[in-house]
Amino acid sequence: MNLNLPKSTEINKFVAKTNFYKRASITPKIHNFIEQQIDRITWTNKIAPTTMNISSGEALELQVFHIQLKTPDLDNAVLVFIQKSVPYPILFVVSGPRGIRAVAITKNADSKPVTLATNWQPDLSLELKGSSTDNIYKNYLLQLSSSFAAVGGDAEKHSEVTKLKRNIDALSTKIKRETQINKRQELARERHELEVKLKELVG
Repeated sequence: MNLNLPKSTEINKFVAKTNFYKRASITPKIHNFIEQQIDRITWTNKIAPTTMNISSGEALELQVFHIQLKTPDLDNAVLVFIQKSVPYPILFVVSGPRGIRAVAITKNADSKPVTLATNWQPDLSLELKGSSTDNIYKNYLLQLSSSFAAVGGDAEKHSEVTKLKRNIDALSTKIKRETQINKRQELARERHELEVKLKELVG
């Protein structure tokens, strides 16, 4: 994966999984996910005024972690936990049997975690843009999710868009399975209402 970062940002330091186990808040479930799904964690880059000619913002630094998987996928709860364990925003580069993807965990207005991620791809490149840590991070986030970009990087709206899409898909599945015409029409009306709301959010 190419994040187009200068060599001055490179750290390439192995991070022992046991570092995260020292936190009292880790649950047995998260511990098992880490052990079963993750092969290796590497702190690959640090984006900061000390490593690049940029200014700091609300985020003093931005970290890049590469996670090599043992399994085809990684439970999002693991990334949420790791992000909570680190005081700076993290851009995760996750690689495994399905290819490579970039993931970030941000927050909505209620401080609930919001996951943004690219699809699995054979290779991936993200453009480096911005003159501060905040700008660089936001521009990476916009490249991770088309729906996040469609709402201008508003995490609250993105959460609503994600929920609407999930509900629309669920209604579509119900419509296909429903045999009664009147019930199918009722479900179709519900779906249409949600599609109108979705269009109002993303245009």
